[in-house]
Amino acid sequence: MDLETKPAAPSPPATAALPFTAWTWGVPLFALSAIALLLATGGNVALFEWLNRFMAQAGDTWWSHLTVLGDTSLALMFLLPLLGRRPDLAWQFVLAAVFASFWSHGMKALFSSLRPPAVLPEGSFHLIGPMFEHNSFPSGHTTTIFVLAGLVCVQQLSDRLKLLMLLLALLVGLSRIACGVHWPLDVLGGMFGGWLSALAGVWLGRRWQAGLNIGFQRVLAVLFTLLAFWVVLYYDNGFPGTWWLQFAVSAACLGWSLKGQYRLFNLGSRWI
Repeated sequence: MDLETKPAAPSPPATAALPFTAWTWGVPLFALSAIALLLATGGNVALFEWLNRFMAQAGDTWWSHLTVLGDTSLALMFLLPLLGRRPDLAWQFVLAAVFASFWSHGMKALFSSLRPPAVLPEGSFHLIGPMFEHNSFPSGHTTTIFVLAGLVCVQQLSDRLKLLMLLLALLVGLSRIACGVHWPLDVLGGMFGGWLSALAGVWLGRRWQAGLNIGFQRVLAVLFTLLAFWVVLYYDNGFPGTWWLQFAVSAACLGWSLKGQYRLFNLGSRWI
């Protein structure tokens, strides 16, 4: 349909409901069970110390690059390729990001928990990158990457791709422990909240289609394109030696979006 004459959004399809499958609910159920187990056994600190010490063998370069993939500014770049191609998924992405922001910042403000550097003696654990001491629960990086993983895993894609995305999300979550700035409970909390935020974004996006409006999609395109240039030129993620990854991801997503954005801003074009 013509972008400028797009009619009012139709009624939500029958497929709007989220199916009760392992791909949909397995991750939050696992995270919730693991949180309950750690709280019941009191093993949060001991598990952190073991994982932090064990994962240090992989080296700082490996973990610092992985953890950057959970940075919100970089993760938002993955919306760009959807512009002009899949307005429905772009809208679900935005809604999921809003839910995740409420989850992460709301829980941090509610609990105000201390991070490992504020609790453990200096030198007793391995620290990579900036030393943060406050607002530990939940892990923001983990929340962000599990939003992306959740959005991927509820789509009709191959199980192999879903598994790869889930593995990447798990490694990014573990990187927060390897960097010494989050407890296992924080990572599980990010996993739980990030995935549920993705499900909420998909569920709401399929029912409330206001974001499919051409004007809104163009605003997204402008804002996220400007954000991409800012990430490439000015943003400091705090981990030396990782700028090339930040540049590569942002440039690739921006380049991938050009054809879709051309059609999005061309008055005679159609959605593809």
